[in-house]
Amino acid sequence: MSPFCRSCLSTLLCLLLCGGLSARAQASDTAQKLESIQSSIQRVTRQLESAQGRRGKLEADLRNAEQAIAQAANNLHDTQDQLTSQRQRLDRLDQKATKQQQALQTQVDRLRAQVDSAYRMGRQPAIKLFLNQENPARLGRMLAYFDYLNHARQNVMASARKKLAGLIATRQQVDAEKRELQKTLTEQRSQQAALKQAEQTRRGALAKLDQVIGNKRSRLKDLKANERRLQNLLSSVGQAVVNDSSLNALSQKPFYQLRGRLPWPTNGRLRVRFHALRSGSDGSLRWQGVFIGAPKGQPVRAIDAGRVVFANWLRGYGLLLIIDHGHGYMSLYGHNQAIYRRVGTWVRPGEIVASVGDSGGLNADGLYFAIRYKGRALDPSRWCRGQPKLAHK
Repeated sequence: MSPFCRSCLSTLLCLLLCGGLSARAQASDTAQKLESIQSSIQRVTRQLESAQGRRGKLEADLRNAEQAIAQAANNLHDTQDQLTSQRQRLDRLDQKATKQQQALQTQVDRLRAQVDSAYRMGRQPAIKLFLNQENPARLGRMLAYFDYLNHARQNVMASARKKLAGLIATRQQVDAEKRELQKTLTEQRSQQAALKQAEQTRRGALAKLDQVIGNKRSRLKDLKANERRLQNLLSSVGQAVVNDSSLNALSQKPFYQLRGRLPWPTNGRLRVRFHALRSGSDGSLRWQGVFIGAPKGQPVRAIDAGRVVFANWLRGYGLLLIIDHGHGYMSLYGHNQAIYRRVGTWVRPGEIVASVGDSGGLNADGLYFAIRYKGRALDPSRWCRGQPKLAHK
């Protein structure tokens, strides 16, 4: 290789290495900024609750109850995944044991046939056959057959013993897996009870809070404050990821090319459409997304590839998940029961990222879904195909 080529290759490798280090440093810096935003929102939320006296305490009780529900639902989700894996392993072990049982039976049948054949050949010992046999050639063949039969029988018996040992080991594995499955089922029942208790606590907190809020003026003030908080959050997140070029090379097609072809994040009925007047706002506020009525616990899926940039409780939106799809586009999923992906996690199109709920003080189950471009609200109905499929009850 010429000195010039070596110099070019060295320069190229240096550029690639530096580029890789720069990308990792950039990603790390973005992750720290996103975590800082979440911590800041939690701190401000607690300060606001502290400053609001009794109402603030009730809102803190509601937030704590909803976060307890999220934790219980997350634990239950993980346990259900574990149960699925354990049942699949148990099925594979059962199939293995069945095949081993069949193979062992085949060996036993072969052994039985050989013993029966030897018996039918004559119940006389070999020395007696030798003394009674007049034809030496026939005698030689008989003795050779006896040797072959004995050798074959030994091989079959050794194979049968080996298969029997394998079958016993597999059945021991089956028994151990069944014990683990039973432990997981017990854990699942405990988590279901914890979830039920957390939901009961939430209902009590929500009822007390509704009594305190009471009048329309307070509700309107809350709605405006909630909208400002969300807009500030989106602005902060946007600034955190604006220089992160990795977000712009996520999917095969840029997000803006998927207009009208994206899937809805969950099945259900569109209860509130984009830009509809907000109840209790006296016509001064409109919906910046849609609300899909759906059963609690139903999966919520990412509409496209992206990175989770927010996954936390936000006043007015409950457990909120925000995914950055690059080029300034983000999708929002609010009022979840639980969130399954952490900040910084990359998600695939259609991946389950959360479950439908009623967090944020809702009295109905469903999902708040929105699409934003550089903070500006877009109509999800113009970006997603048709209408959401009706949820199965």
